[in-house]
Amino acid sequence: MMNLLQRSARGLGSSLFLGSLLVLGLLPIFGCGGSSQNVGDTTDVPQGSRGDSDVREQCEGSGYRVEAVDVNNDGAPDIRHVFDGDRRRCSEYDMNFDGSIDVTRFYDADGTTPLREEHDFDFDGRMDGIAFFENGRLVRKELDTNFDNRIDTWMWCEDGMVVRSERDRTNNGNADTWERYRAGVILRAGYDDDNDGQAEKWEIFQDGRLSEIRYDTDRDGRPDRREEVNPDDAGPAEAPLACVVHPDTETGTSGGENAASGDTAGSGNGTTNGDTAGAANGTVDSSTNGTVDSSGSGSGDAAGSEAPFGGAGGE
Repeated sequence: MMNLLQRSARGLGSSLFLGSLLVLGLLPIFGCGGSSQNVGDTTDVPQGSRGDSDVREQCEGSGYRVEAVDVNNDGAPDIRHVFDGDRRRCSEYDMNFDGSIDVTRFYDADGTTPLREEHDFDFDGRMDGIAFFENGRLVRKELDTNFDNRIDTWMWCEDGMVVRSERDRTNNGNADTWERYRAGVILRAGYDDDNDGQAEKWEIFQDGRLSEIRYDTDRDGRPDRREEVNPDDAGPAEAPLACVVHPDTETGTSGGENAASGDTAGSGNGTTNGDTAGAANGTVDSSTNGTVDSSGSGSGDAAGSEAPFGGAGGE
């Protein structure tokens, strides 16, 4: 069944719509120069975001040159760029002409390299996804998959693929599922079913298929009971999980080369937190070491490189 984010991302419109909107956003823009008016009211960061939100100040137009364009000639700007001299600080896009910002991109000091992108997938005026970049490459994503204004999925990326993810299945603000990947293929998933902050159950995968379930019955952080999974009961292999961003606001495409790769962060327990997207920058990689710094960047280390059990999520 198509998940909510897939439907929402597809709802961003046909290539004709996106092409006309985004190409106009890259042409010389007239009108609203010097105005500090936003395309729509700026939304607050969802609860649970682990990123540094100070960069969002780059979209404040006061004291900076603002250029905007009214794509559908209704008297309201649909695309807005904020410049410091000739350097672009921020771009905002109203994709469905409702007066609210749907896509926001923040730029590094060179005015072209992205630092952060925010997306409103369901057009309710609140952001549902945040992408974090280092040197123009996607290293981490945060998603609100049930649109309750609370981040419930955190993903780390290397070489264009997910290497680690955390999820909040109970919507209490705390991660209770930890997943490890190698080249986007699921290796293991740990589950905290009693909400004590520690995993008590792990699912082990071989070539993307569930092969074994392990339990920590004495709560010492390590498994003491194992159950083999019959291959006939394991179901199909999980597809590799790509790290991509939607939409590609710079090239004017509604998908990009990796559009066929849909995120399915939620293996093991039958829950799929989907995210369809097109790659924003083509190749995506990271050389960071598995930590998350105060800026919200950082990526997971090579999946499976640490001890497979113990601690939260088997770290």
